[in-house]
Amino acid sequence: MAKQVLDIGFFSTIYSQISGAAYGIRFLAEALAKTGHNIHVFTPKIQNYDKIPKRLFLHELGGERLIGKLKYSLSLPVNKFFSYQNDYLDIAHIHTHNNIARLAVNECKKLRIPIIGSHHVSMRFYSAYFLPVIGSLLGKTSFFWWYKRRAFENYDLIHVPIRSKKEMLLKYKFKEPIISLTNGVSDYYFQDVKPIGIREKYNIEDKKVLLYVSRLSPEKHPIRIIKQFISILKQVPDAYLLFVGPDGLSSESVKRIIKKRKYKDFISYEERVPFEDLIKLYRAADVSCLWSWIEAEGLVLLEAMAQGTPNVGANGSGIKDVIRHRKTGFLANNLEEFEYYVVKLMTDDDLREEMGRNAKKEAEYYRISTIAKTWIKIYKFVIDNLYPLGYYKGSRNQRVRLVREFVQNLPNVSI
Repeated sequence: MAKQVLDIGFFSTIYSQISGAAYGIRFLAEALAKTGHNIHVFTPKIQNYDKIPKRLFLHELGGERLIGKLKYSLSLPVNKFFSYQNDYLDIAHIHTHNNIARLAVNECKKLRIPIIGSHHVSMRFYSAYFLPVIGSLLGKTSFFWWYKRRAFENYDLIHVPIRSKKEMLLKYKFKEPIISLTNGVSDYYFQDVKPIGIREKYNIEDKKVLLYVSRLSPEKHPIRIIKQFISILKQVPDAYLLFVGPDGLSSESVKRIIKKRKYKDFISYEERVPFEDLIKLYRAADVSCLWSWIEAEGLVLLEAMAQGTPNVGANGSGIKDVIRHRKTGFLANNLEEFEYYVVKLMTDDDLREEMGRNAKKEAEYYRISTIAKTWIKIYKFVIDNLYPLGYYKGSRNQRVRLVREFVQNLPNVSI
């Protein structure tokens, strides 16, 4: 029987990074700690922490921050983890599936505790950025799917944040049970803010603002959006494109382009803004957008929705699971459709306000405080019901049936 207060281990190499997936992991850890349970995070190179919440314990593994715009942490914790007295853990939740995951699996087997694995990002799409030659070649093969599939076979339960990600895993022959549950949005983004002065601060007064919050990397296609925006501008003369987000592989190209006379009065880029400014920009923007086909979930779209701002995005993995087409925004199959939908929202105030209200209502299903409570139920279910079945060699069909029956009582979880 699960303890009243659980000790939950989080394992991730990206915990301190600046990305949607990293924030999703971090916000969940903090929200779980607020439920009264102990969360132990095992990760390399901990940083960006001013105040650590009560019941959140950070265990730094050996590692270094790689030089470059991706700011990825490389860790080789061969012995470090074993120096911790970790026999207090009740369950492990693995979020990145490299050497840290291998270490966690070995230790969990010794401790005889269950493991949940979350699939956030497909390394196949990012390998070319980390290892330009080898990564590009491996990305064209099934190597990364084979590697992850082998890793996930050690887990008692697989989690994905979106249903389309589950469809992808099944396509590559990952085994059930696999549940879908949003990563959630921090309650911080739901506060009722008044964006007084924010338009003046960022020189967007009297503009129809298209807000693009993202790391400026090739997979986000910022340059293609800039070129398409010129066509939008011809139809909406007071339109303005504002990029906000951390430096990425495309940032120098974007900065060089928007300095040109053709763009400089209608497009700008703010690399980093304070969180209090970001939430006001979400509120002040007329439309939020994201053009990517490989999103883990599209956290920035949910953050905009929490402030009542409609979205336009690519009709691809992640984004199509977030935007409710023609209700909270629009899904576009190409950039011509993207342009059409952005113009439609910018020129129809009633439609924009209606979709904004719908978006704000829809966002309530993604509150991290609610999602954290659901996770506690899942952890206890895995400890009490699922893990014993797997440990004593229960059939996979039995495990799938058990999970299916369990999630019927959880409205925000699907299998």
